[in-house]
Amino acid sequence: MNHSLSGLERLPSWKVRLLERIQNLSAVHARVLLQEHPEYQPHYGEGHIPIRTWRAHLRELEADRTEIELHASAVGVPAVAIAEARAAGQRGLQWDDSAHAAPTLRHGEDPARAQLIEEIASDAWQLEHMAVISVEHRLRGFDGRVARDGGADAQFDANMVALWERANTAAHVIGLTGEEASQLWERDPAGWQQLAGMVRGYDDAALHERWRTYAWPGIEAQARRGSDNLVFARETGTQLDFAPPTPAVLIHHATEAIPTLDPAMSATAAGIGSAVEAALPNDSGRSWGSEASAQTDHRTTDPGPAPGYEP
Repeated sequence: MNHSLSGLERLPSWKVRLLERIQNLSAVHARVLLQEHPEYQPHYGEGHIPIRTWRAHLRELEADRTEIELHASAVGVPAVAIAEARAAGQRGLQWDDSAHAAPTLRHGEDPARAQLIEEIASDAWQLEHMAVISVEHRLRGFDGRVARDGGADAQFDANMVALWERANTAAHVIGLTGEEASQLWERDPAGWQQLAGMVRGYDDAALHERWRTYAWPGIEAQARRGSDNLVFARETGTQLDFAPPTPAVLIHHATEAIPTLDPAMSATAAGIGSAVEAALPNDSGRSWGSEASAQTDHRTTDPGPAPGYEP
């Protein structure tokens, strides 16, 4: 970034790294756009494949950056910082190209622990996003606006369980503190309303695409492998007062938030929420109960989404 924005140094390092990823992806997009377009060769004939491949790469980079921007906005990263990072990248500047870029690690911060916190943050955001998408997709399925698939619903729910397990295990491994937990997942009602508003803003095709993406079985497979790798580092009997909210808790928050945008959906959303919570698969290896109640008993002030965030 060209200059340090006021207050950016007070952000936790995992939020600063979201800005770094936004800027670096923007810079890669700029390089591919301006320098890596294919050169036509006479033997191509009509040859649309090279140009289509180039355009597909650009769209993929833009989609990845957009998703990171949604994450950053939803966790309270200032909108002006997101715009600045994107603009700097579009000028071809990587994050480390500027001497004034905010550090992505605080002084004395353990890099390995910081990496795990970043991964927990990614899982926590994905779980929140999935909770609202799950309820919204079911709502739109009632009138046929989106296609329903019971098998995909079940896989979607299993993916949420697996992601929660990975986040929960990682939180135990590093001994997550109350302040860190507050920054990672204690979204207040206003924050849930803004997240619900963002998802309600997806058109039917965009919503269904995200729902299908989050129902991909590979999410569960990868999360389970991650949990298995982490569990060896977890001390037996370690207790954690700041465990991540379970999928059932997140679904409950989503079903409370959506009717604030459309009160006529209150009863329907509540029914959907109950059905989803009942359908969530049980995990045979660990118990959610005590950690879920502990999480709700240790809430601190949530910064919420950035004041300038617009879904």
